[in-house]
Order: sequence, then structure tokens, then C-alpha cells
Amino acid sequence: MTSGGSVAGLGLSAAATWGAADFAGGLATKQAAPAFVVAVAHGFSLVLLYAAAFSLHAANSGYNLYGFLSGIFCGVGLIALYAALSRGSMGLSAALSGVITAISPVVFSWFNEGHATPRRLVGFAVAAVAIWMVAYTPEHKSASGAVRPRGLGLAVIAGLCFGAMLIFMHLAAEAGILGPLISMRITSTSVGALAGIWYWLAHRGPKSSGSGFPTGKLFLLALVAGVLDTSGNLLYLIASQAGRLDVSAVLASLYPAGTMLLAAWLLRERATRSQIAGMVLALAAVALIAA
Repeated sequence: MTSGGSVAGLGLSAAATWGAADFAGGLATKQAAPAFVVAVAHGFSLVLLYAAAFSLHAANSGYNLYGFLSGIFCGVGLIALYAALSRGSMGLSAALSGVITAISPVVFSWFNEGHATPRRLVGFAVAAVAIWMVAYTPEHKSASGAVRPRGLGLAVIAGLCFGAMLIFMHLAAEAGILGPLISMRITSTSVGALAGIWYWLAHRGPKSSGSGFPTGKLFLLALVAGVLDTSGNLLYLIASQAGRLDVSAVLASLYPAGTMLLAAWLLRERATRSQIAGMVLALAAVALIAA
């Protein structure tokens, strides 16, 4: 087991990479069906993983049951999250799913790796608050003056799926890295493809505005999202094997900060005071958890 600083660095690198992946995927899903974006992104990364396996003479690296399971939860979780974000409750959905994602691995690690130190427990709590503050933006009020958040059920599903994904990825990595990644991408691509076919069948007809399949720049954004998402998976797998699951999972769950920073930089979106405070809390959480 490596030092806390090394694990923290890997976990934060995973968070930054996943945040960039969500930024690219979020842009693509503004005009394309989430299921098709997931299928394209993960299908492309699956091709790259197979190319890496052949180049490393590891084409027969064993497939992994935990990897398959993590891929199912990954595919379902991404589709649920993208669907929740597209329903107009982006801030609340992202915040809710992010916090739930962090909780599940902490509970699992508590029973399987022993209790964390009091300082780290405080760090986990601070990180949960930071995730919420960074991801959450107030909803616009309706004409009646009431806020009507939507898609929260999907956000909860996404958070539970992502939490399960992190746990199964950690278990899968005990058998290696490349095999579990390939197994994960096989199932997540299949989930996206099947959901995409269902979407196409449900929306085809003379009144349909399009197939929902990403084309042109949207297709390129989906490819970028796939590469970044898989890179984040790789960093997280290494982090979870180098140290405790709860440490790597909670730090990796800070990925909304990466998405927010990219939106501020590339889209000129202004961060709220709450988001800035959340970033400060995130730094404090890292210091507590990595100690």
C-alpha cells in the first residue's frame, strides 16, 4: 500500500479526468440521445482497449465478472444521469448523484477494510458537503414562483449505480487492470446500444425530429468523452488498489469540480459563491483524507 499522498494524487487525477469526460459528454447530450452518446463513447474506448491488449500481447487477458457488473452499473448510471440533467434539474441532479456516489464505497469499505481514522471520517463528511456545493446550482422558478425540480429519481439511481460501479471496479482490479477495463466496456457499450435501439424504436415516426444519434461535432465530443472516461477508470483502478477504497472513491467523486472549472474556462460560465466555497472545502477535504 502506497502513501496517502500518492493515493490522493491518483484519486484526484481520476476526478479531474472524469470531470472533463462529463463536460464533453454533457455537451454532446444537449442535442443527442444519452444512450447513443454512451454507446459511441464506450464503444470507441473498447476498440482502443483491445488495441492496447494486442500491442501488449495481452489479448487473452481474462475477462472479469466484477468488471462486467461494473460496466452494467456504469452504463445504466450514465444514461440515468444524462437523462436527469436533460430534464432541467442539472444542478440538483448532479449534486445529489455525486453525494450518493461517494457514500456507497465508504459504507462498503467500513465493513470490509476496517474503520477509517476519525480525521478521514471528518474529511469524508467535508467532501460530501463540497461535492454538493460545487455541483448544485439553484433551479429557475416557474411562472407561479415555485421551484419544481425534476429528474431527482433518476439522479438517485445514477448515484447508486456509480457507487456500485466504484465498488465492483475495486474488486475487479484485484485480478489485474486491462481485463476488468475491457469487461467493463463490453457491458457498458452493450447497455448504451440496447438503450439506444429502444430510444430509436420509441421515437421513430413521421413526427420524429431525428434519430438522436450524435453526428459531426457531437460524434467527436462523444469520442473524447469515451477516452477521458476510460482514462479516469484506469486512474481510479490504480488508486483503489494502491490504498483504501473509501479514500480513492471519495476523492474521485469530486469530479463535479472538474466539470465546473471547464465550464467556467471554456463556456465562460460564472461560478456562484457557493461553488467557490465548495472548491475551498474540497481542498480542506483532500488535506484531511490524504493525511
